[in-house]
Amino acid sequence: MKIEIGSGRKPHKGYETIDVESYANPTYLGDFRTMNFQDIDEIRAHHLLEHFSRVEGESVLKLWHRWLKQSGLLIIETPDFEGICDNFRKDKYWMTRHTYGSQEAEWAFHRDGYYEDKFKEILPRLGFEIISINKSTSRKILPNITFVAKKL
Repeated sequence: MKIEIGSGRKPHKGYETIDVESYANPTYLGDFRTMNFQDIDEIRAHHLLEHFSRVEGESVLKLWHRWLKQSGLLIIETPDFEGICDNFRKDKYWMTRHTYGSQEAEWAFHRDGYYEDKFKEILPRLGFEIISINKSTSRKILPNITFVAKKL
């Protein structure tokens, strides 16, 4: 089983989906932190982890570690805070919004920032081996970072 958490309107094909918003038409509607899964092959979460505080974010990563089967994959994408800092003078409005979230609902606030060295410290400490790191942009300017990690 593969699940995508916070799938929104554009879920990836081949995944069961979890979202707090009914408009997303998810497989599971609600807060994933109240759900229980086991032996998951892959968990995907794009632009979700930054919505939790630093402490809560680590709790979320620990929860996902428990859900994954041995050697299961975790795919995380967040805004890249280093890239945001590098691009701030290029577009202050979008870099600020990418840092703090769109804020149209309580779930739309960003409460923490992520960057390569932070992931390299946290993921191994929580029992993951980093397989790949990819930096990219969305909307032609918004810097993102994607990690693929394997449960040890």
